[in-house]
Amino acid sequence: MSIKVHLSVVQSELNQFAGRDWILTLREGSSIIDAIKAADELISRRTAVFPVKGFRSLLQMTYHPIEERFYRQVAVQAYERPGVLIPVRQNPKMPLPDGAFIILIPEGPCIAEWEDVMV
Repeated sequence: MSIKVHLSVVQSELNQFAGRDWILTLREGSSIIDAIKAADELISRRTAVFPVKGFRSLLQMTYHPIEERFYRQVAVQAYERPGVLIPVRQNPKMPLPDGAFIILIPEGPCIAEWEDVMV
């Protein structure tokens, strides 16, 4: 079985190159991490080099792999339907429901404590 999720990424360099919105078909039980990896696959089909200078992928830009959490500067929200939030920041590996809508802002505005991304 599969699910469809809508991923909207707001990052100017990436948006100029690859657009802002993707409808992704994922395996049932997939998480937001799987959705970001699927977006990275779509981006890598278009270019050999990730379009945001200093980064290799959207996942590297947004997710701390050792601590298994999003970086502080990353704004992320997911909705099952209007008014029903999915707590993906607190639990990034939780399965997404079919039809989930995700908004990911790798460099969120008004971040007081910027965190260095792991290389």
